[in-house]
Amino acid sequence: MDKRFAPEHPTPLSRTLVEYELCLSLEWLCRLRWIAGAGVILATWLARLGLGLELAVTPLTLIGVSILAYNVVFVRWLNRLTCDLSGANVSARIQARTQIAADWIAITLLIHYSGGIESLAILYFFFHIILATILLSAREAYLFAGLAIVLLGGLAGAEYRGWIPHIAVGGLLPAPLYARPLYVGSALAFFASAVIGSVYLATRTTDRLRKREAEIVALSRDLQRAYNRLHMLYESAQAVNSTLELQEVLDRLTRSTAEVLGVKACTIRLLEAGGQSLCLASSYGLRDAYFQKGCLLVDQNPLVREVLAGKVVAVDDIAGDARLQYPEAALSEGIRSMLTAPLIGHGGPLGIIRVYCDRPRCFNEDDQQYLATVASHGSIALENALAYAALRDLDATKRKFILTVTHELRSPVGVVRSLLRTLAGGYAGVLTDVQADMIARALRRTDFLQTLIDDLLDLAAGKAGLHIEEAAQPINLNQLVARVVERYIVPAEEKHLTLQLQLPDVPLHILGVAEQLDRAFNNLISNAVKYTPAGGRVLVRLQEMEMQAQCTISDTGIGIPEEAQAHLFEEFYRAPNAKAQVKEGTGLGLVITKDILTRYNCTIRVKSGLGEGTTFTVTCPLIPAEQFPKELPD
Repeated sequence: MDKRFAPEHPTPLSRTLVEYELCLSLEWLCRLRWIAGAGVILATWLARLGLGLELAVTPLTLIGVSILAYNVVFVRWLNRLTCDLSGANVSARIQARTQIAADWIAITLLIHYSGGIESLAILYFFFHIILATILLSAREAYLFAGLAIVLLGGLAGAEYRGWIPHIAVGGLLPAPLYARPLYVGSALAFFASAVIGSVYLATRTTDRLRKREAEIVALSRDLQRAYNRLHMLYESAQAVNSTLELQEVLDRLTRSTAEVLGVKACTIRLLEAGGQSLCLASSYGLRDAYFQKGCLLVDQNPLVREVLAGKVVAVDDIAGDARLQYPEAALSEGIRSMLTAPLIGHGGPLGIIRVYCDRPRCFNEDDQQYLATVASHGSIALENALAYAALRDLDATKRKFILTVTHELRSPVGVVRSLLRTLAGGYAGVLTDVQADMIARALRRTDFLQTLIDDLLDLAAGKAGLHIEEAAQPINLNQLVARVVERYIVPAEEKHLTLQLQLPDVPLHILGVAEQLDRAFNNLISNAVKYTPAGGRVLVRLQEMEMQAQCTISDTGIGIPEEAQAHLFEEFYRAPNAKAQVKEGTGLGLVITKDILTRYNCTIRVKSGLGEGTTFTVTCPLIPAEQFPKELPD
């Protein structure tokens, strides 16, 4: 295939097969003409010298040279021709007509100098007649067939009348037939009928082929458009469903819809509380001034009511549609037609999605079906985003509520604890044994209540983002872990536990807040000591692993049942065996620990078996130790 005519984008949308085939046929015809021109010259001299026929050698040779000469012109013209849909196909058809006309003039001259009506070269006309039916329309093929009949009939008539000399081929025919009216009339009649019949048969065939070709091209174009829309619908669905942020979902939906449909703009309006107005939630392609008109009032907009009832509504010409609330604003924005589809959720209408076009009658049935599909997918994504936003708001409200309530409880609980300690210390008088026992039990419960309040405050503040965050500082993790372990040496000895600490020779530094990280490691080590029976062992090991600090807290304690491990980091959850061993516990320690570690890009993993002990592994990203002081600040 010649690269000059190869499609730049090999799709039905860039060039029809007819136009492309026309370009190739013209090039093929030029290549064939080189052979024809040289063949005329060669055949003339072979017939003269080899067969001894008496021919008009000079005119025939000049005809062959002329064919070669004007073929040079056509080749150069063809080289400058670009076949596409921008109008070059018109130039190709002009060249096709010009080439056939030039060839028929050359054939007519060839027939004249090779015997006129007696010449066998008449048969060459049929070759070009068939070619004309392939390259040109049926009407043009009949016109060229008529031209061939006129050229041959005119030549025969002129020779018969003696207006031009008859040039016979000596040695070929015994008698001159051009002067016999019956022969001339019969030859012309047979030629004309054969030409017309050939054109009729060829055009019937080519017409059917062209119709089938047009159907294939149209089908291919429709399939390509459908594929493009399906592909874009898939990509837009992926993009829309890749986030649960409401505004991002809406903006992606409007942008992708406008781009796929190739329209001026797209907007999404959502129903406000009460369902009486549709207010703008997202727009793409329109000026801000267009939306100064405000929300669409459902009661005053028949088109909106029709859409919210579940229909996809097209407005072919805004200027002549009385259903719109603000037609003047749309026309001033350059909008001439629009298409609107409902966004329907499980509980009813959510809003509408609308696309705008700058020309009348822009949308067809396929566009309506496509927008309905987009609206269906968009409604699901919109409901998910709305549900996510509602859950996030509910969670924030819950955290703030807990924060408020626990904060209000802290003061009175602190007063009660203070009074109970005063009584337990004997400052209000000597207590009986029964009174002392009752006050001790009350004091233990208030201590637990204070711990619960502190944990709730810390957890709620962290979840609600209400922490007064301190700037992360370089932390010498070796020193921090050592201080936490030292805190539990005495409790471990009281339980007859072996508490061991293994530290690397090189200090490991991480970024964080010392007080918060201290609390995280304190929770893990205190749990290990608390849930390990007497005679057991607790090992705290810190080491460097591939530019990360890894701290493992392993114990030989009661372990965690497999079914409970998936819930360890849920609020207020305690494993059943932990509840049985230690009655008091908030179920928030591990939740707070994970929250703290997550803030500083640390991870926590657990490995345990019932009765086999537990190992918690904390991994934190290291920073170069040479950047920081060697001692951890107090």
